[in-house]
Amino acid sequence: MAPTYKLIYFNVKALGEPIRFILSYGGLQFEDYRFEREDWLKLKPSMPFGKTPVLEIDGKQTHQSGAVSRYLAKQVGLSGKDDWENLEIDMIVDTFTDFRLLSILSYDLKVPRQARFENAKQQKRNFFLSQKEKMQRFGAYLH
Repeated sequence: MAPTYKLIYFNVKALGEPIRFILSYGGLQFEDYRFEREDWLKLKPSMPFGKTPVLEIDGKQTHQSGAVSRYLAKQVGLSGKDDWENLEIDMIVDTFTDFRLLSILSYDLKVPRQARFENAKQQKRNFFLSQKEKMQRFGAYLH
């Protein structure tokens, strides 16, 4: 019997979206439980380490979006053909995590919202361009 999946996350894309993509790509049926920010304090004590997204698999809670995504990728045939390819895929994923963190770290509430967005976008662009040659070795995974 196929496992049952329930994704629990805020009503936004963010960290839950890669999990949704992989579940959908694999044709895996799942309950997409999205909650609003004002409901978080009620739900938080029931989440592992008070964090989300959480993917319940047959009622067992799993967490950490990267770990969940890697697990699901293996389930649907998206992992590398060997440990080396898996390492390279993990390096790409972690690099994108660094880009995401750059956006968070550049979030200064004293700066108007649009200016913050433009600043983060420019920082990411500059970083990508400075790493272009290094990233080319991963071309097979980025198409």
